[in-house]
Amino acid sequence: MIKQEKLSELTQTDFKWFDVVDIDEADIRELKKSFKLTPEITSYVSDLNERPHYDYDEHTDSHLLVYDVPLWPTAEINHFTTRPIVFLIHEKTVFSFHTHRTNYVFEQFEGSEMHQRLQNVHDITEFVMLFLFHSTQYFQRALTQINTDRNQLDRELNNEIANRDLRELAQIEKSLVYLSSSISTNLMMLQDLGKTPLARLLTPAAFERLDDILIESKQSSQMVKISSEVTEMLSKTSNNILNNNLNDTMKFLTVWSLLLTIPTIITGFFGMNVNLPLTNNHWAWLIIIVLNVGFMIWLFIYMKKHHFI
Repeated sequence: MIKQEKLSELTQTDFKWFDVVDIDEADIRELKKSFKLTPEITSYVSDLNERPHYDYDEHTDSHLLVYDVPLWPTAEINHFTTRPIVFLIHEKTVFSFHTHRTNYVFEQFEGSEMHQRLQNVHDITEFVMLFLFHSTQYFQRALTQINTDRNQLDRELNNEIANRDLRELAQIEKSLVYLSSSISTNLMMLQDLGKTPLARLLTPAAFERLDDILIESKQSSQMVKISSEVTEMLSKTSNNILNNNLNDTMKFLTVWSLLLTIPTIITGFFGMNVNLPLTNNHWAWLIIIVLNVGFMIWLFIYMKKHHFI
């Protein structure tokens, strides 16, 4: 669906902004017909798995930027993922392409606080840089939530490790992989923008905003790195605790298996249908019990002395 956003009342420019949500074949035909977009560009903007990058089309003098934003967990997907938002600058028109799952970025961009910032926008590149800065901040929000969830999980793991906790820890690790990958590719694309044809269009204000985005992205990159290291350490600690618990369980079972072997051996002898000592003794059963207990105590003390238990 192609929707034209009204920005003339909010910015000091005359450019147009078209927002395209969940692009389909009808939208692609309209973009080719009305705006003369090439098939290469339409293939980029319709690819939901496109990685962050910059591309310039000489035939249409169009600048395309692909930028990832985080997606919060849902009932179907229990971890953070990312999806691209695509910006296309063509003459005095800017297009944004995204899916309904990234609508939250655009809804909050149109809030009252952002309206005040838009009043200082004088150029189309300043608008795009402002939106990218707005989008970048969601990575730190996502990482803050992940850190909060991990700290809560850490407190629960200190008490007792359950399968549910381990699954949650695995979801956190998946989230960090997605966020780390997107932050890194976003950062590489931003660092290379100054060497692209788009740099000729950037105003001083747009360059200043680009520096702010780079700082924000580098902070997010450092945060996700630290968070990944802490999560990895927590995962290793949990595995060590589980292995230690398993060793204790196996040691307990082994000790009792050895102790219970003694009554089996002794009673096995006296269960044979042959003449044996104590056969005619009325106190034989009590003597046999005392022998069993005595040998079991001796074996327990022996294993304890030699640190088997």
